[in-house]
Amino acid sequence: MVRSLMKNHLQTFLILTVFMLTGCEGYIFTLNKHPVFDPPILFASYNIPDPALKSCIDQAIFDQQVTSANQLTHLNCSNGGIAELKGLEIFTGLTHINLNQNNLVEIKPLLFLPHPTVVDLENNDQLFCADGQLLAKQVSDSIKLPTHCKK
Repeated sequence: MVRSLMKNHLQTFLILTVFMLTGCEGYIFTLNKHPVFDPPILFASYNIPDPALKSCIDQAIFDQQVTSANQLTHLNCSNGGIAELKGLEIFTGLTHINLNQNNLVEIKPLLFLPHPTVVDLENNDQLFCADGQLLAKQVSDSIKLPTHCKK
């Protein structure tokens, strides 16, 4: 009985410890003044003038725990009210980009990405189609352009 009680208390202690530590992911843990766990510093050295795009990138960096520009591989900013992509070219690791249903006119920064694989630009009704056609030649897997660019 005592052994069973001790086992239950130990399990409860371990579960509580795990829950407490998951809430402390932003802290450095040390043992004898030597870091045991040091959380990564997320990438922040970029300038994105469009506030909607910046907000989307900030969230993607947090979600993917990105510590350098080339680590950001997926960006889903559909229906975000984005009007310009200036500054996006710094994220050279981007392969999957969803910019569906935004207010994009020109997409030149996408032309500087080295390995775009999947790009969705549908429902950007003012998009300059010549850039979309150039990008289509660079995308290795699939690209979705607005209907007015498919004519």
